[in-house]
Amino acid sequence: MPPKWKHRELKQQSEKKTEEPPKEPEKQPLTPVRVLRLLGLPAALLALAALTSRASQASLAPIYGAIPSGVNHGEAVTATVLLGCVWRYYFSGLDARQYVLPYLALWAFWIPGIQNYLLKYSGQLGPVVGAIVLGFVSCHTVIIPSAYVAAEVLEALELQETFGPVIGAGLPAVAMDLLYFRPLEVLFARILPLAHTYSGVFSPVKLQLLIAAAYALISPVKPYWLLSLAAPGVLYSFLANPHMDAPITTNTLNNALQPLDWKLLDRQWSNTGYLSVLESSEAQYRVLRCDHSLLGGEWLLTDQRRKEGWKVNEPIYNVFEMLEAVRLVEQEPAVSDSEAKALVVGLGIGTAPKALIAHGINTTIVELDPVVHQFATKYFDLPREHAAVLQDAVSWVDREVAKGGQRYDYIIHDVFTGGAEPLPFFTEAFLSNLRSLLKPSGVIAVNYAGDLGMDLTARTLNTIDQAFDRQCKIYRDQPSAPTGGDAASPSSEAAKEDFLNMVIFCRSTPGEITFRKPNTADLLGSKSREHYLLPKPELEINFPLRKDESRRDEVLRKGEEGQWAGQQAESAIRHWHIMRRVVPDAVWELW
Repeated sequence: MPPKWKHRELKQQSEKKTEEPPKEPEKQPLTPVRVLRLLGLPAALLALAALTSRASQASLAPIYGAIPSGVNHGEAVTATVLLGCVWRYYFSGLDARQYVLPYLALWAFWIPGIQNYLLKYSGQLGPVVGAIVLGFVSCHTVIIPSAYVAAEVLEALELQETFGPVIGAGLPAVAMDLLYFRPLEVLFARILPLAHTYSGVFSPVKLQLLIAAAYALISPVKPYWLLSLAAPGVLYSFLANPHMDAPITTNTLNNALQPLDWKLLDRQWSNTGYLSVLESSEAQYRVLRCDHSLLGGEWLLTDQRRKEGWKVNEPIYNVFEMLEAVRLVEQEPAVSDSEAKALVVGLGIGTAPKALIAHGINTTIVELDPVVHQFATKYFDLPREHAAVLQDAVSWVDREVAKGGQRYDYIIHDVFTGGAEPLPFFTEAFLSNLRSLLKPSGVIAVNYAGDLGMDLTARTLNTIDQAFDRQCKIYRDQPSAPTGGDAASPSSEAAKEDFLNMVIFCRSTPGEITFRKPNTADLLGSKSREHYLLPKPELEINFPLRKDESRRDEVLRKGEEGQWAGQQAESAIRHWHIMRRVVPDAVWELW
């Protein structure tokens, strides 16, 4: 007879054998209400990922320019959403909501600080590799895990059981990407620039921290010991990150700029990007910055310069003084300044419109960015005696032409953004509309920066030429570099290396472009205008396509701007390198 303990053991084993296997939990039916609940978390995650994409692009623009940092960005974010979904298919053993979302929130809180550290290497990395590296860190490292978690949640829809593993996994991935994420990302790209003009809450660093907080809130699992590790990142952003637009971090920024003999006077995010006013303490000049471009600047009137005969602040770029020569083009009949009307499209610091106003000309300024107008008035003495139209110039000109509005004796066309000329302002349609706003004897001056060896530059100049029936002349702002060859010939080696500022003068009616000699009143007390106001005959260049009969009809048409994205990006990258020679790397990197 077995002992009692053995008897009990045998009895327990016998009872276990007779027990029924545990039942699997019943699957909940996929009612419309349950489907909507299941879709809620993926929708929120992908919305935050799309917002992260735009915040990342905005944070890169001051360092690399909006165009270089956006090259292939749309294709890249599409690929990373799909990559996150694919990884879920191959690595399905991980509970994403428990182990991915909390760490993703922690990482998101640290992104602004990590970005600031990596930006120190922007000069070495350049605008192509640097934008890729920083874009991956600040954008794709968030999109991939977001898509991974979204794919895990959508597994409850049992599409793989219905359609098979390939279609069942691929169908929701493609739908999330193309039908939801990409349209949402495009929507945010349009909304955020407008939001910048209304509130500083939407500046990139603040937006990145808000996104991180949202990830922490929607995470079903909240290990507070883990999220507490985000506190140092948040404190750094608010107290020491120079890219945070707050008084304490502005002091941090100026402390960092002081050894470089620079200081920040003001800054603000707006609908065209990041704007700031900087001043060189050593060289004594002031500039207006938009992203990775300088919209203009002035040499300041110091005591030493007064002793040298200076009477006014002088512009650092002589091309803006050349634009004023639109007044000097000889017209029939001649028009007096007191009776003349001028339209300026694009403001910058306002060098040319200030001169027009100083001469007593009734001046209208059309500028998209209200902060550009605000800074030009506050820091560059733009007079208030003008009509300011703070809206998109393309639509405004369209409406003015349609209603037969005011016509002008002079038009100055001076637009620049993102490190390149915005092409909608150089289409045949827009230039023809501008011509409609000129009086019969009117004259237009167009500022254009580009490489004479590029097809886009040749086509743009040809578009201007054709819009005014080839009654135009081009002048560069300074002599070409001594590389040999004829810069006016687009096939020459000189042209291929010649990225320059040009002013194109055109008449509305037939006649030769000739300039009267400036008098003392035209110079407005400026020494530099003595040298640069009147375009020099030796700086005149030929229109690249005027003599090429096979290409004379090539123009930039409305709706075709996207075809030239590659050359625009190339031009913006060239401009990036130019800007890095004008202002030190550290000044750009500190914002």
